[in-house]
Amino acid sequence: MIASYLHNFIFIKTKKTAGTTVEVALAEVCGPDDIVTPLGPHDEMARGHGKPVCRNFADPVVEQALKAALLADDAKAYVKARKQSKFFAHMKASQVKEKLAPDFWSKALKLTVERHPYEKAVSAAYFVYKPRKDPPFEEFFEKFLRAGSYASYSYYTIDGEPVVDEILRQETLHDDLRRVGAQLGFPVADELRRMKTRSRKDPRPAREILSDAQKDVIYAVCQKEFELLGYER
Repeated sequence: MIASYLHNFIFIKTKKTAGTTVEVALAEVCGPDDIVTPLGPHDEMARGHGKPVCRNFADPVVEQALKAALLADDAKAYVKARKQSKFFAHMKASQVKEKLAPDFWSKALKLTVERHPYEKAVSAAYFVYKPRKDPPFEEFFEKFLRAGSYASYSYYTIDGEPVVDEILRQETLHDDLRRVGAQLGFPVADELRRMKTRSRKDPRPAREILSDAQKDVIYAVCQKEFELLGYER
């Protein structure tokens, strides 16, 4: 999650939709007073080329503790500090609205990023799968699809209605970011820094991986996303 007072936008982060890539790009144009929530330890250090750039997400003592933990590669201290943060990465729109000033919430351009639900579900499954702890992947995958944790609609809606002004699409991410950047007056790099791209073991398009029954499950879980964004089944 990012709230930029400098450029008047709020970014609401969804899961497995290139949200971290967007956060890295947007953090580069944020001012010193903007809210930039911390990423995971590896990504946060990579984003700042060895120096944390997250800021204004908690009180100064907590922020200092989290940054010190990152620099010391202290996972336990990092988790402890991150749990004390007022703002965090995957906040839902209702949580963000509750913590920001009403006038800023109402005037800021609110944006998020989405992805075809088939791709999102497959990517999310590979991301959370732990071979040493979980059952065989095929069995794990069936349960994961039915649990529906990959659905994003609730992140950028309040009372079931979308509250964002822009939905970037992972499929056209660079062009979409450039369009928003031109609208708000900030540059977007010629090449985006891709993050969290190594966990997926099967590189085939999700349509080729999923059975018809699995596609039906994903559609049932993400029907509102299909309808809102016009994704094909």
